[in-house]
Amino acid sequence: MTQSPISITAPTSNSARVLAVLVLMTLLAGCQRYEWTHPTKSLEQFGGDKYTCQERASRLYPVAAAVVQEGGGYFTGGYTQCRRSSGYSRFCYATPMEYIPPMYTTRDLNENERGSAVESCLFSRGYQLVPAN
Repeated sequence: MTQSPISITAPTSNSARVLAVLVLMTLLAGCQRYEWTHPTKSLEQFGGDKYTCQERASRLYPVAAAVVQEGGGYFTGGYTQCRRSSGYSRFCYATPMEYIPPMYTTRDLNENERGSAVESCLFSRGYQLVPAN
């Protein structure tokens, strides 16, 4: 039984361009910015509504600062190095292992909930998130 050869052709220049454009659009879609719009309210009214929503969200989800450990501590590798001196004697010295403690940062544990509450509040007032031009 003989196998038929597999033919692989390189894409034409048009299909390659289309593929490149599609890949570029997909990559840029992750960078898309959005903005709030309302069919009847001005930018000044939006500012007031957003401020009201942020105040409400801050009362529901106040700042909850917590110290959070970023990764664990670790030891650096110690080593011993020896040199021969005259005859059979050796001179050795050791570098001890060193403990590097973990890093700590302060985080607001309610930040995500507060942001979601602001979004829900604005949606309830008729605002919509649309891609920015």
